[in-house]
Amino acid sequence: MSLLPDDGSPWGVAPELAARLAGVAAKYLDYAVKFTCTETARNARFDDGEAKKETSKRYGYLLLRGDGQTILEFRQKMKSDGTVTTTEVNDAEAFPPAYAWVFLFSQANQPYFAYRERGDRFEGYDWVRIFEFKGAIPYTDGRDIRQWDGVVLVDATTLTPVEIRAEPGHQQERLKVLFSRWSQSFNIVGGRVGPKPIGFSGRVMFQTRRDQLTFPTQLRYSSFRAITSKSTEPTEASTREYSAYQFFKTETNERALDQKP
Repeated sequence: MSLLPDDGSPWGVAPELAARLAGVAAKYLDYAVKFTCTETARNARFDDGEAKKETSKRYGYLLLRGDGQTILEFRQKMKSDGTVTTTEVNDAEAFPPAYAWVFLFSQANQPYFAYRERGDRFEGYDWVRIFEFKGAIPYTDGRDIRQWDGVVLVDATTLTPVEIRAEPGHQQERLKVLFSRWSQSFNIVGGRVGPKPIGFSGRVMFQTRRDQLTFPTQLRYSSFRAITSKSTEPTEASTREYSAYQFFKTETNERALDQKP
């Protein structure tokens, strides 16, 4: 997964811009407990590049505040008629939740990321600014956004996220090393020792607006296997869609991003 070719531009953003981005992230901390929505979780497993097994589930979804800036997901089982039960469900991803990405530029996270701006463009009806980011924490379990590198499109006026594409930090270098080790491993009866290396990618879309903030509408994490030094094949894809938002104690200027003002 190639995010953006390196143009050689220097890393870093101006202190004033960094402060503005951190201010926007701070607003999201308050809004984390001001909404509920429906989460539709789909998972597909692939065999020889084709989806072979798919599942789909729906949950009542909300967020809870933990210590400090910790945000916890809370899911409740949803019946076929759309009503939510009192049964809590544990079905978290092995990667960061969608809402965790709104804190990409938070004051707490800025010391753990390198950022640089890569211009602006129109994305649909939105004028967006493009930023690259690199996390400083080595990739282990993938649950912390600081373990990821990527590209974020932010609304040029509000500086709220519109789309994020990410991959584990230094993934390309890691996969090359792992594939080289695998290809040189001992051959037993025509096969190599151990599985081929696995890579990951993530994408988050923010297509609902409320009170000059954007909220996640789709999260997709995918895994793939390196089959040669230059080609891959999909192994699994998990998609979560967030709809039917209900906000509490907020203003009333909600609109979808795909709607004209």
